[in-house]
Amino acid sequence: MAKEHRSRRSRGSLSQAEIVAAAIRILDAEGSEALTFARLGAELQASPTAVYRHFASRHDMICAISDELDAISLAGYEPTDDWRADLRELAHRAWQTANTHPAAAAMGMNLLTGGMSELRAVDCVLRALHVAGVHGREAVVQYQVYVNIVLGSSAAQGALLSSPGLVNPQGVWFRTQVYAPVDPAQYPYADAVMSDLRQIDPSEVFSRTVEMFVTSIERMLEGRELSQSA
Repeated sequence: MAKEHRSRRSRGSLSQAEIVAAAIRILDAEGSEALTFARLGAELQASPTAVYRHFASRHDMICAISDELDAISLAGYEPTDDWRADLRELAHRAWQTANTHPAAAAMGMNLLTGGMSELRAVDCVLRALHVAGVHGREAVVQYQVYVNIVLGSSAAQGALLSSPGLVNPQGVWFRTQVYAPVDPAQYPYADAVMSDLRQIDPSEVFSRTVEMFVTSIERMLEGRELSQSA
């Protein structure tokens, strides 16, 4: 019987971008536990050592994946002079990326990557704040608040969607909060809205949260105008 030979890539033919793309495919299809250097090697028809030549550790690879998520989120984005619309769009782009690549988002969306896509995302948010009239240290603080809201919520959504048992037979993601206390009267406020509490739409909650941030900037600017005119 003839031996089966598995084709291997030639040394030096593997790129960092190929590894990151393969890692995201594995995460999308199999989840975070499947992402190993050995699994990547098999996916790329290369030895795990070839992957190590590009990434010294799993953490380094996850940072590169996170930076690629920023690139995906920003693909096609064009800033405008409407700072409210820009902040909303940037937020919802990140949210959509988390919904499309939940395991990757759960692993890395909250990480500081030091990558150029992350820097572009930082610059886009700071530009929107600049257009609004928020500058200097205040812009940096508000940027961090925005990032905590957007990336924290998006990473949490990714974790939710990539958890076992959160997809119904039709392939639709859902989130429920179900409680069955012995005495519902002990929890009157929760009991009064139990039917709504049992079916929460995370996208609606996210949109509301982003609007709260936009409103907070508007009120800060209004307060500044009042103090300057007094």
